[in-house]
Amino acid sequence: MAIDADVTVLGGGCAGLSLALRLAERPGRTRRVVVLEARDAYQHDRTWCFWRQTPDRFDALIRHRWEHLRVRSPERDVEVDCRLTPYQMLESGDFYAYVQAVIAGQQAVRLETSVTVRGEPVRIPGGWRVETSAGDHTTAHVIDTRPPRSPGRGDALLWQSFLGEEVLCEQPVFAPDRADLMEFDETTPPEVAFTYVLPLAVDRALIETTLFHPQPHHPEDLRARQRQAVAQRCRGAPYRIVRSESGILPMGLRGAPTKTRAGYVVAGLMGGGARPATGYAFQRIQVWAERCAVALRAGRAPVTHAADPRLTQWMDRLFLEVLHAEPACGPSLFTALFANVPTPRLVRFLSDQATLLDRACVVTALPYSIFLRQLFARLPVSGLRRDLG
Repeated sequence: MAIDADVTVLGGGCAGLSLALRLAERPGRTRRVVVLEARDAYQHDRTWCFWRQTPDRFDALIRHRWEHLRVRSPERDVEVDCRLTPYQMLESGDFYAYVQAVIAGQQAVRLETSVTVRGEPVRIPGGWRVETSAGDHTTAHVIDTRPPRSPGRGDALLWQSFLGEEVLCEQPVFAPDRADLMEFDETTPPEVAFTYVLPLAVDRALIETTLFHPQPHHPEDLRARQRQAVAQRCRGAPYRIVRSESGILPMGLRGAPTKTRAGYVVAGLMGGGARPATGYAFQRIQVWAERCAVALRAGRAPVTHAADPRLTQWMDRLFLEVLHAEPACGPSLFTALFANVPTPRLVRFLSDQATLLDRACVVTALPYSIFLRQLFARLPVSGLRRDLG
């Protein structure tokens, strides 16, 4: 059977376009790459934030940088100096436009919009058949970067749900050199709730309501909280909403989302693209895109995201289990992290570059009794846990 493409990418979001960008710049043996995207056009629908540690290929696209952050709870206010590793924002609209411009200038990669995938790809001799709204498509390799179709309770230990709005206020109420990374609400279990404020000018900011909860929440579930958050940050001054963004990110996927079949891999959010304990994804996706592109250019099979080191997996899982079991402790845990861990060490830990000493500093910064309770809760009732009781 004739094969239409060397590589077919399902989904043209952050992961799909990041891989397409690298293959467009250096196709190697992948001369026929197709990206299938359901959207008919790209819009600025989200932002990605991360700490700048070294010069980056996307530096020219950065919308804003902050050298001072705040993490606040009803009990504590922590000031974070991150001048050595500024916190920065990349807007998706700029990223989409940049990638499309690169792809348009070469022949190896083709982006097809307004194309939906119908059903699961089917194995055929020499590759895969993908049924789409534009007809059947055959390919040697499939890389599935599509987001979760219907997030549900139990699919992840926790879900990070957010609703954000970029607001333009009629009065100068924001300090554009300082961002509120987490301002925790006074809430009751079973949720960790906070507001995220990224000022872009004295009269403009992205204000976002975020929940960590076992149940995924859709934008309308967060609407009332978001209205209150915006009104409070605008201090009663008139404002208008320029745009909005929302999302639901898995924190601690259950099962085996990165299961790989011959020539078929899952990448992006459902393949380990987001750090379980934080939701940070952009830089992790860039690391994967480069690794996968190297393999494909050399004629090898695509690869999914590399597994985190075992110690990272263990620490993230325990932290999420604590938030799940004792959500009221969330504000004190996050403020303790930012107050007690030197910023360069914490940034490396959050950015997947931690040394053993960085991890030790994170562990010693947190109240050990909460984590011991969770470790104790893991013990089987009929065994050591009962004996210790």
